[in-house]
Amino acid sequence: MPNTLPAVILASSIVQLIDFSTNILLEDHTIFPSTDGSIPENPAVLQHIANNLTRLSSQIQRSDPRKLRADSKGAKLGEAARHLLKLGEETNETAKPLIDAILQAQASCLYGDPRWTTTREAVLTMWKEKDVTSMQKKLQVVRKQVDATLLLALRQYIDQSSEKGLLPFSIDGSGAHPRERWQQETLDIIRTNDWKPKNKTHVEEFSEKVNSLILAENEAQFYDDIFANLHFPEQDDRLYSIGAPVKGSFRWMFDARHQKEGSFLDWLGNTSGQNLFWITGKPGSGKSTLMKYLFRNERLFARLENWSGDSPGILTGFFLWNCGTNLQKSPVGLLRSLLYETLQDMIHGPLEEDPVILQKLFSDRWNQFRSYGGGMQSFTFSQLETAFELLVSDASNKFLLMIDGLDELEGTSTELIDLILRTVQRANVKICLSSRDTSIFRTAFNNRPTLTLEEWTRKATLSYVLRTFDENDTMFNMASEESDGTAERAIVNTIVDKSSGVFLWVTLATDFLVQSTSELDDVSLIRMRVDALPSDLEALLSHILDSLEMRDREQSSHLFRLVDAHGYPGLLPLCFANDTDTKSSLTVEVRPLNHSELLPRIESLRNLLKFKCKGFLTMFEAVPPDEASSDAANLTNFKVNYKHRCIRDFMRSKSSQSLTRQAIGFESFNTDEHWANATLWTLKTLPPKEDNMPIWDHVADCVEYALRLEDADKKVRLTYLEEVAHVIRSHKDLPVMDFPRGPAVESFLDLAIWLNLFGYIAIIAKRVERREVRHAFEYRRQMRKRLLFGGEEKCLGGRKMLKEVYMRPAPELDSLLEYYTKVVRIGTPKPSVEIPNWV
Repeated sequence: MPNTLPAVILASSIVQLIDFSTNILLEDHTIFPSTDGSIPENPAVLQHIANNLTRLSSQIQRSDPRKLRADSKGAKLGEAARHLLKLGEETNETAKPLIDAILQAQASCLYGDPRWTTTREAVLTMWKEKDVTSMQKKLQVVRKQVDATLLLALRQYIDQSSEKGLLPFSIDGSGAHPRERWQQETLDIIRTNDWKPKNKTHVEEFSEKVNSLILAENEAQFYDDIFANLHFPEQDDRLYSIGAPVKGSFRWMFDARHQKEGSFLDWLGNTSGQNLFWITGKPGSGKSTLMKYLFRNERLFARLENWSGDSPGILTGFFLWNCGTNLQKSPVGLLRSLLYETLQDMIHGPLEEDPVILQKLFSDRWNQFRSYGGGMQSFTFSQLETAFELLVSDASNKFLLMIDGLDELEGTSTELIDLILRTVQRANVKICLSSRDTSIFRTAFNNRPTLTLEEWTRKATLSYVLRTFDENDTMFNMASEESDGTAERAIVNTIVDKSSGVFLWVTLATDFLVQSTSELDDVSLIRMRVDALPSDLEALLSHILDSLEMRDREQSSHLFRLVDAHGYPGLLPLCFANDTDTKSSLTVEVRPLNHSELLPRIESLRNLLKFKCKGFLTMFEAVPPDEASSDAANLTNFKVNYKHRCIRDFMRSKSSQSLTRQAIGFESFNTDEHWANATLWTLKTLPPKEDNMPIWDHVADCVEYALRLEDADKKVRLTYLEEVAHVIRSHKDLPVMDFPRGPAVESFLDLAIWLNLFGYIAIIAKRVERREVRHAFEYRRQMRKRLLFGGEEKCLGGRKMLKEVYMRPAPELDSLLEYYTKVVRIGTPKPSVEIPNWV
């Protein structure tokens, strides 16, 4: 049995909806103004209110005791639980008219209208005063019944536990949910005061205790929402993608014999105010590898204590990535990650900071949340900047921040550089950062402690070459045993010298030599190949690419284009996208693939990445090291991207394009066709996650690619979309639509009409029953009402074609739907709709 009693969970959900509904209808419950003192726009406020009412209503449905208890199958609910279920249903029914009134008020207002100071003013544009009063009375009655029923349930729990000789409910405090702590305190109070559910005074006293539960629940919800808005799924992917350094390559960082005044070791413990350390170097010299080596390295802490003293120390960081998503290469993504990681560490780590710190850092959002359920909009840079500066202004804590790859930012952010320079003026903050040695960073970080990495990497590059050659049997396979090793050493030294400290050059050149060498090659031939290697990194990339056979160049160019078109895909979706048959997904069964079906695809792609793409693309597992999979078939977290930004930039350059365009089939390769095939493969073979099947993003991706292809040749991808519909039908018993929350989805037609997929609808409308069309029409009406004024942004994400179609006026579609959703009399003309071409 979970620590929290099901009755408490359900009652809490009911009271949250009652209290929020009651508060927004009060005459003196004002709408919290923006930072500048202005009242937010009416539509935005009403959207937040409607969203919060819907969330709380759904929460009641999810709190059904029969769903919360794994051992409840066949068991009868007690009287109190049955009554709470009835009160929950009554509360939801009571709230429905209020949600409708809010949405109607929203739909009728314009952004230029005078701004309401209370929600009650908005509701009164739809209702009469007596309707509002009646709603308030209903809510008050239900609230009293919930308090009395919950007291009864807890009283019965105490009495039954006592009769059975069971230990009283207990928790071990610090990590418990606020609801669990409240429950324990309340059970103790009920036992101590002998509260009875039939005693009016006892119920009133108990009601005050319930108020404290709801306050704690609201605070916990706000904290969860803030963390959800700060976090983004891919924020640590760059860190995970960086390979481990060559063994022993960075030991010199912690070796006092190799250090001098102003070194990294000296800087860590320095208390003189030099709080910024700049690691710089050429592109590919290994700056990110060094930063990963230093990040949370235990050997930092002893030195840091000289600086931090007895103050609590917090270490966090972020690895920017120009080859990643927008958030991975933006100041907003950087600050979101730093705030998220730091606050998680402070609240849930050894410091056990009170979560109320979130109310202080995001005070405007907390007030908006309490006022009208707002405060959950996306963060702007200025808002994050304010919260960050408030966080580090607490001089009782010491902060070490590690920021890798400032040059990876998209564009140049002087605002971010200014923030960094202001921050390191504080005595309690140190920042270690890395970037290329460009003029903007040279100017900003002049006269700061600095390390130029390529000056220190000769030993590591030498070690890498020796180890790689030693592990390969074909390298230096001498026909004669008379060699004294001089020629071999000269080759190794030439490779190291040509690299000029650029570790990326060494890895690419060495791997290229290993793949190019056969057992019959002697040292002189290897020497010729080494001499032919350009010392410039871009020239080396051209040299390697030019060495590919035409067939190999075709295969590699396809993979490069697929990765470019997607961003950085998962390993298995990329396997699907690389299928030469772009219609293969149409005949796939709807079921997860087994081990024997996966491995051949994976091994084939791995070989392509290594031998055809020459290591330009790399595979990594986007999880912490302690969660890395030992199962080769567990592919969920494996992703593919360019090995380095330098390679990505080169592959997009004119010199690279002139080489790849020589490949057979380059011009005819349509990445949208391949990714459409891959997204349908992925959708059909999704592995189930416990009892949930979150497929909305996969469905939306399929629709996006279908629309792209339709836009290119004006042919509706009917067969393809019908397969998407088949998947939804196959999962009819699962909550397939994890997002957006709204009315139940009965078929793909619901989604098609909601999303304005006119071509698809025009073709199939006459094939389906009118009942299906009517349900889909109502689904569209409800969803568009709920997502009014910008709500579709989160739902549709960055899917450009899908958003364009969704927002496009559709009078022909409206006319068609009206015909199919109303009772048609004999002789009623059918709307004239041109049936589009389809495949």
